[in-house]
Amino acid sequence: MKQQEIGRKPSYVYYFTRPLPGNDEGAYHGCEPWYVFHTLSRNWRPMTADDKALSNRMVGYWTNFMKTGNANGAGLPEWKLCTLAEPFVLTLDVE
Repeated sequence: MKQQEIGRKPSYVYYFTRPLPGNDEGAYHGCEPWYVFHTLSRNWRPMTADDKALSNRMVGYWTNFMKTGNANGAGLPEWKLCTLAEPFVLTLDVE
């Protein structure tokens, strides 16, 4: 929303809530790169099929955004832009 307040385009905003398996610290800054870069297999933690599905979803969003400027694509839940009129934040976690 701040982007719009200063005259820029709306943004895709997310909240990553998945704690890394085998860790009692909860979700923290730095958890999501394993998912975004599709490197769960290089992680020593007990990743699950749900973690792999979350990673696939995130890779889909990021790839679509890099290709087209729109994070949405076939087979992905809709990720709305966060605007002043509709401050949408996508929660990313296992389902």
